[in-house]
Amino acid sequence: MSQFTISQHNETISVTQEAKDSFIVEMPDKTLYLIVRQDNEGANHWFEEGSDNETEETKSIGIAIETALAESGATH
Repeated sequence: MSQFTISQHNETISVTQEAKDSFIVEMPDKTLYLIVRQDNEGANHWFEEGSDNETEETKSIGIAIETALAESGATH
């Protein structure tokens, strides 16, 4: 497990990577459990655990997570 922060809507958000494709995101008003999946073309899609729909919120957070991991040299 690794921990890092992302910036979202002018807030600093704590993220814990539980597994290669599983993240806990501590939002100010709720905790999100996100899963990243790749489609058959290699594009990443971000879902709340138990959902199969990517939302604008999960997509935006997912992009911020990908950016933070890339900047740190980590991979997901």
